[in-house]
Amino acid sequence: MPERMCVCCRNKGEKKDFFRISLVDNKYIFDENMKVQNRGAYICKNPQCIDKLSKHKKYNIEIAELLKMLKKIQKTGKNIIDILRPMKNSEYFIFGIDENIDGIKKNKIKLLIMPVDINKKYIDEFIKLKEKFNVKIIEIERKTDLRDIFLKDVNVIGVFDKKVVNGILNKVEVTNESKGTRIG
Repeated sequence: MPERMCVCCRNKGEKKDFFRISLVDNKYIFDENMKVQNRGAYICKNPQCIDKLSKHKKYNIEIAELLKMLKKIQKTGKNIIDILRPMKNSEYFIFGIDENIDGIKKNKIKLLIMPVDINKKYIDEFIKLKEKFNVKIIEIERKTDLRDIFLKDVNVIGVFDKKVVNGILNKVEVTNESKGTRIG
């Protein structure tokens, strides 16, 4: 299956993971159905790349087209808290800072859900581990959001099953600062 690449961040993936813009009358438009038979480019389905695209000199695209893409993200994306709520009794979660550090080092943890209000030394440790062990991190605003779901004091949550990780990542918005979710 051919891969596409985002013109803003250079990430690669399947066609379904990107928005397409197409050149029509010397301007780029949002090619929502990917049917325009002109030169085109691909952009990740996240606000950061859309923001970069708005400043990209090579791609002359109007604000209205960028807003269409942002609205599409808002309709399809979900907040990680909304996804975790029905999964609260899942056996695919590992709770605790030390347990997740150990799990990452053993290549068991594939996704980490981390509040940004935990101790900074742990945030720094998880970021180092993310780069070394290729772990995705979803940042949320407050650890009290996790406590409200799991009814216990939870600092971080690790997910070790690849199918569950892919399911979560497919449901959650890549980035939505207004809802308090950021994936890195």
